Amino acid sequence: MLMVIFGAGASYDSSPDFRPPQPQGAQQNSSAPPLTDQRERWRPTLANRLFLDPYGAFGEIVKRYERLRPILPRLQQPQGGRSVEEQLEFFQSETKGDAERTRQLFSVRYYLHDLFLEVSHQWLRITNHVTNYVVLLDQIRHLNTAGESVCLVTFNYDLLLDDALLSFGYMKSESVARLADAHPMFKLFKPHGSADWARLLVNSRTLTPRLPPRQLIQLADKIQLSDTYLVANATDPPEIFSFEAPIVPAIAIPVQTKTQDTFEWPPFHRDLLLKLLPSVTKILIIGWQAKEAHFLKLLKENLPTGGLTQITHLQVVGRDPTEAKDISKQFTADIGRNAKKFHPGPTQGGFSYFVEQELVDFLFSE
Repeated sequence: MLMVIFGAGASYDSSPDFRPPQPQGAQQNSSAPPLTDQRERWRPTLANRLFLDPYGAFGEIVKRYERLRPILPRLQQPQGGRSVEEQLEFFQSETKGDAERTRQLFSVRYYLHDLFLEVSHQWLRITNHVTNYVVLLDQIRHLNTAGESVCLVTFNYDLLLDDALLSFGYMKSESVARLADAHPMFKLFKPHGSADWARLLVNSRTLTPRLPPRQLIQLADKIQLSDTYLVANATDPPEIFSFEAPIVPAIAIPVQTKTQDTFEWPPFHRDLLLKLLPSVTKILIIGWQAKEAHFLKLLKENLPTGGLTQITHLQVVGRDPTEAKDISKQFTADIGRNAKKFHPGPTQGGFSYFVEQELVDFLFSE
């Protein structure tokens, strides 16, 4: 069985006709290239640019969440050489005994929800829904003559992979729990949540369901999230007021040290993935730095065991073959498995070159 893991680099380089102006990868300089094409303002962002607004596209989102403003400059330019994830983790460490810091971080959840919902809609409009995701899925579908299940794991909040699946009869549902198993071949997993997911609150009986985001942020240090997930826009009044209880965005805060608590998906998704992992022998990584320790632990504990090697094929698409080899080395060490065959992706690197050269056929070779 094949598992494909997507990171931010996949969405950043997701248009075959409008490729990024610089190589993908989380380690590159956080400054954006000069805006020579208005479409560039809506390119899905990399992790180190989550809170930057170099092209003036995200200002309206910031204006909606006044509790975000005190920490925004330090997320745009983290202190002491920290990454954005490290800065968020630092703020998280300050929430104990500081209710206001909790509200500020809860605002980040809302900001990311609105950001990726808008970016998803705009980017799909710009690309006419023709993305590398949909091309890759078609290549896999054609080569997967045995009709085996394919696990699609994305750590991106955007809706690009979800949209690509619609071209293959993927049935969207109002129940998030059923989305993982909504296609006979492709099984979709979003461990860190999604821009179109929401969660009901546990203590909803003590709250009126007609609570807008601003009031829920004010109550951030008191509310508890339930395991009930919904397909909903958690900041759109007609939607949030249609439920019997308050809802909040189902999006994980991207801190550096990710743990079991970082998962933002229904229990059914985890259960289904655990059922499938013992059959996974082929892995494709695209634009993912393989730093989610909680997910790597899940793989280490549940991928097949026995024999000299348990992974027959490993393919990594980074910004270049050197990065791909580095990721594969760390990845195999973290999951405690060898890879019988390894392929570092295209010589020029990037998702676009990968699908253009149809290199996924390596995973279906003997």
